[in-house]
Amino acid sequence: MKFVIGKFSNQVFHALTKKEVTLLFKLVPDEWTKPIRGVVLSAKVFKNTKVAQPVMYSPTTSQLSIFSRGLKREEIARQVLIELAVIGGELEAINPLNVTKEQDAVLDGLVKTYLDKFLKARV
Repeated sequence: MKFVIGKFSNQVFHALTKKEVTLLFKLVPDEWTKPIRGVVLSAKVFKNTKVAQPVMYSPTTSQLSIFSRGLKREEIARQVLIELAVIGGELEAINPLNVTKEQDAVLDGLVKTYLDKFLKARV
């Protein structure tokens, strides 16, 4: 899998590193990551972009784009896991930033185990 990490010169760093993204990929079922051919850790700060959510998968390019600069590590890891679950067919495409409490509970139930393992690991 190819990783592209955007270069930047000011202080807002990526919330996730390449090693942490790789660890997330290892924790989930293979079906969730199989279609992904590349990962981009964007140099753009999420709040300064016009994208709807910080983690997006493009089936056309088989690329997972992560806009993690300026976000918290735990939240972006959760968003990555949710997007991987969508890719793996576990749930319909959804923007985790615009969900009801019931939908949020379903999302938590699906990714909590993986998120807990990720947060306990030291990379």
